[in-house]
Amino acid sequence: MYDTYRGNQANPYLAQRVNSASPEELAAMLLGGAERFLLQAVAAIQRKDHLEKARLMTRVSAIMQRLLGMLNPEADRQLVNRLHGIYIWWIKEMFDGSRYNRPESIERVVRQMSWMRASWEELSRRQTVGAQAADAPVESSFSVEGLVG
Repeated sequence: MYDTYRGNQANPYLAQRVNSASPEELAAMLLGGAERFLLQAVAAIQRKDHLEKARLMTRVSAIMQRLLGMLNPEADRQLVNRLHGIYIWWIKEMFDGSRYNRPESIERVVRQMSWMRASWEELSRRQTVGAQAADAPVESSFSVEGLVG
């Protein structure tokens, strides 16, 4: 059980979904939320709504901190280092985009997050299928065991 959700008590379904998610599902959900907030921040930039942009970027910052905190340093060190580098680059790129009102920088991060989210969703799906059919092992070109947790 993950004690990640400490927000809106009006949505118990979301709280249950987050608290019962696997680490891979949680990573995908966090990336989906970051994508949504970043696209809203792009719209705020276009409207010149600086307060809303700042509020949304603060939410994305919290998500990125959570994603960084989920990386397991005991897992595949090279892969963890690569994910860490990607997350740090995203943070720099999106905050530069916000600071200089360059929505194209933020949109580039959103596209990359979308690809990463799809990868986490696929990994989660494969693990679920693998758990249901124990005699059919999940094949992967890299080790992801314990990558996030």
